[in-house]
Amino acid sequence: MKMFLLISAICLMAVVASAQTNYIRFGVGGGLGLNQYNGSSWSDEQQINNTLDNLTIKSQGLGGGFNINLAFGHMMSKYIGIEVGVNEFIGLNKKTHNTRTTTTGNTSSTATQDEKMSGMMLQLVPTIIITPGLEKINPYARLGMILGILPSQTYGFDATDNTGSGVYKEKNYGGIAAGFTAAGGVDYHLSGKMVLYAEMVFNGITYAPTKGKVTEATADGVDQLPTYTTRDKEWTYEKTYDTKANIPIGSADKRNKVSYNFSNVELNIGIKLNL
Repeated sequence: MKMFLLISAICLMAVVASAQTNYIRFGVGGGLGLNQYNGSSWSDEQQINNTLDNLTIKSQGLGGGFNINLAFGHMMSKYIGIEVGVNEFIGLNKKTHNTRTTTTGNTSSTATQDEKMSGMMLQLVPTIIITPGLEKINPYARLGMILGILPSQTYGFDATDNTGSGVYKEKNYGGIAAGFTAAGGVDYHLSGKMVLYAEMVFNGITYAPTKGKVTEATADGVDQLPTYTTRDKEWTYEKTYDTKANIPIGSADKRNKVSYNFSNVELNIGIKLNL
């Protein structure tokens, strides 16, 4: 964290140091998320461990989605520069459809459940730019760090069976995320002031929320949240805790710490304006 703050401070000072060599960059893009580390689905992992005293869920791949990015840069020479970016990452839903049929005698019943999971975060990105400094078409590399601010992960499902239907949604949040980024791209100079760019970016970042809450719970269209205690609808994530402890209904529940993988590969396009 101290190293990140130091790099950010250096970048910010450099950005305002000389208006003649500064630029502003605006772009949009989309990315494909990398898989969770253990290679199994969230539902499978939960079912495997539900019978254990300690529930452990491996890292999830939530990096697929869109991003909007704004950055300020300072070229110290035609070959090297530094940049501070702000990215808004908006994740796409990961969907799972489950169907289960139960037969008792001559009677069969079918239950379905549609799950959705997604994540989002605001990212601060200080980086170093390396380029050969060509005039018209100029390739570059960008290397740096990512600090995820206000990250969150949401999960929910719609379920139906022969007895009725229900909706459940929760949000996990708190804490920050940290990682690294590496990009390779090309600048195309339209004029002395305007530059088009396109780039491929790899972001390696994970996020472990510190707390969560239920945001919606209905049964056959009737709101169930008023019947929930604090323990039912709020929780904190802990590295270790006593799973057999009696938590008061007026206090938040406890869950095992879980990590979500926001790593992805992105394609970004945009415009740079030399100031």
